[in-house]
Amino acid sequence: MALNLTPRFRRLSSASSLRRRRRTGHSEPFHATQLWNNIIHALQTQVDLRQQRRHWKMHTDCFTGADAVDVVLSHLMQNVYFSSNDISRLNAARLCQALMDHKVFYPVGSRLFGKEQEMMFEDRSSSLYKFPDSYTLPGAGKDQEMENLLCHERSVPKRQCPKLDKVTSLNPVVMEAHDRRIEELLKMINLHPSISPNLKRKRPTTLLSKKVVEDVWKQITLLQLLHLIHLPILDSILESPLKVERRRRSQFNRQTDLIISNTFLDREVSKSLNLPYTDEWFVAAVDCLEHFPDELIVHASELLSQIINDREVAETHKRVLFETIARHYSQSRESLLCERYLAIHAGIIELLESGKMGQALEATQLCIGLLEPSRREELHRLLSFMAVAAAPGACNLQKQNTNRTVIRRTFTKAIIQNQSLSKTQAETLVIFLMDNHTDVFKIPDSLLHMVRKKLLLLQEGGDPDASTGFAFCQQITQKEFDEQKIKVTMEQLQQLAQDISQNNNISEKERNRLLQEFRKHHPLVFLQYFSNII
Repeated sequence: MALNLTPRFRRLSSASSLRRRRRTGHSEPFHATQLWNNIIHALQTQVDLRQQRRHWKMHTDCFTGADAVDVVLSHLMQNVYFSSNDISRLNAARLCQALMDHKVFYPVGSRLFGKEQEMMFEDRSSSLYKFPDSYTLPGAGKDQEMENLLCHERSVPKRQCPKLDKVTSLNPVVMEAHDRRIEELLKMINLHPSISPNLKRKRPTTLLSKKVVEDVWKQITLLQLLHLIHLPILDSILESPLKVERRRRSQFNRQTDLIISNTFLDREVSKSLNLPYTDEWFVAAVDCLEHFPDELIVHASELLSQIINDREVAETHKRVLFETIARHYSQSRESLLCERYLAIHAGIIELLESGKMGQALEATQLCIGLLEPSRREELHRLLSFMAVAAAPGACNLQKQNTNRTVIRRTFTKAIIQNQSLSKTQAETLVIFLMDNHTDVFKIPDSLLHMVRKKLLLLQEGGDPDASTGFAFCQQITQKEFDEQKIKVTMEQLQQLAQDISQNNNISEKERNRLLQEFRKHHPLVFLQYFSNII
């Protein structure tokens, strides 16, 4: 053990280790490090950086937690070195947590209720993050980590932090230690990268574009929905790219208008809403308020600031926040569950009425996956607040009704509203969503496996229209098709001749005329039919 600490034996140990890696099938000495860097590169190049508001303060060049998980999950699914058992949204979120812990990015606007929130990564569109100037690999020295952290926090320009590859490329022993620590880190979050000699020749050189990945997700999602729910027509679900782009631009413009802040909002409203309570009820309520119009936030701040000597201050604060949220969602606006997915909603309700809860949950997960990210996040925040506020032990919202009844009546139209559904059906779906709000936003494992299979097929240059595991009809050969075409055509023509000859609703003259026309165009069928009945 002591001898291995000397430089000479460290070099020998490193060389022998590299030889062992090559014998076991590794195509390169520091594979785990390369995987880690590829994930970081994908994250830095594919997330959307925008100006956004968090806790009533503006932040520039931010990306959301949900977007980060989408990018990381897409990268993992296209990586042949991870097995299908490793791929899940939860594992992608755990990997994002590890990236944040090692200063690849950091949270912004994490101050709520006058306190710093716990440094936990959140897979949500309301959680914002930023990239620092540099980062350090797991296991690097503490001095280097502190230097990297200070580089993006200091306002005075400093020298650029040295890049990792320049620092450690000359020391294979240090790189091997980093590689080993990264490999251990990936295993801790249930990611087990592996390399076999057979994968070296099939290794994809490029990743698919974000647009292609999104199209594959939607395609496989609809195929799974068709196996769970009878959808008579897909015209309302399959939109043209032009309509999708118009809706995306209108939503972005509307969100931009809502987050225009001013001095009063930054200084006064934040003071009123930084309540000295940190229980789950207040956290869920503030999450709902985050993207409300400014006038509602100002009004809520004025009401909260007037509450001073109330005996039950916390209860009064909760009622004020509830009324603010209820007022916002009682206004005339499009329901969160898009009306164009009515056929899917009706199918889910039918499954619920039949007692097929498992299929209804999976169909709901697929349906929510079709929503735009902003709408999905807003629905997530509202359902979370509804679940907390409807609990029996929560703040009593009305004396004459239970919290569950008040919540159901208040927010049903905000979530789903369509004349084709009865009030009972709409409330049944809303209660199901509220009771299962922690599960309906998860991705079914079967969907993950099918999407991963399709993405790897496309990376290898496979046919985009190839089967993905679903079979709605059986493919036949051209010869079988021609035989079936002739057989079915003859059967239908004979049926037509029979209908004409046995139709008593027309005159004898008209019947003879039609039979003569039939004989003129289909003489063989005419002779065959009348020879059989004679």
